[in-house]
Amino acid sequence: ILRLIKLIYKLGIFINLMNSPLFDVVEMTPIQPIGKTILQAFTGSGLVASLVANHVIDCLGLIEKGYISSSLIPSVGIVRDGIIQRPIRIYESDKYILVLSEVAIIEENLVEFIDYLFDWYSKIDPSSLIIIGALPTGRPNDATDLRYNIVASDDVTREFLSEKGIWTLPQGAIYGSVALSLMESKRSGIACFSILSHCIATIPDYLAAKKVSELLNIVLDENMDLSKLNTNALELKDHLINRSKQSKDDLEYNDYNQYDSYEYDESIDDDEDDDLSAFI
Repeated sequence: ILRLIKLIYKLGIFINLMNSPLFDVVEMTPIQPIGKTILQAFTGSGLVASLVANHVIDCLGLIEKGYISSSLIPSVGIVRDGIIQRPIRIYESDKYILVLSEVAIIEENLVEFIDYLFDWYSKIDPSSLIIIGALPTGRPNDATDLRYNIVASDDVTREFLSEKGIWTLPQGAIYGSVALSLMESKRSGIACFSILSHCIATIPDYLAAKKVSELLNIVLDENMDLSKLNTNALELKDHLINRSKQSKDDLEYNDYNQYDSYEYDESIDDDEDDDLSAFI
């Protein structure tokens, strides 16, 4: 009897999993999305997408309206100021919808997740889609401006960007959620382009975030204040320069002093080069 009860329990769990949606947009307050521009920011290299998204939320007054629930999303909660938050949240203003993901979707689930996401995009009929991201190409520590790449989904969008004085990447390859989203936009007929600033992958790159925000100001005809990002970028630049200088000084000091600390061993045969190889 006990085994039968366990079997029924497991069967119930299985049925619930089969009936539960793989992807669901949960609205805490009603979203009025029709005809708005979607900003899609999936966290990645240099945390650029997250930095830009939070800057847009603050400057343009977007309000959190809901979140995305999916079995394809890793079991992660984001903690800010001691409060737990959903990893993929939806924000809205009178002109924009922002989809902010602060967790990476694993590669095996990414295609399916983007498919579900674009099913929702098609239902809400956006005017356009802008994908925010970064390319982990690195940069000089003393850089004050950055290169960037723009990729459009169609000829009309590319022409719109050129009229704004922004040129698209002539040739190359992109990967991950950005590439999948651009290709799905092209298939769905949604005007779309991505803004990818070059960044340092291993740090929160405020300079890269500032470059993306500058470009957003141009394409959206907005006037977001960039002073905070600029201050953080300058502090980061000084930190990187000082760290690089300190690393160089430490390396030179260690290179010099390793010989001072070496104690000559008379048992070493000077003719035996192999015996000295570890020291050299």
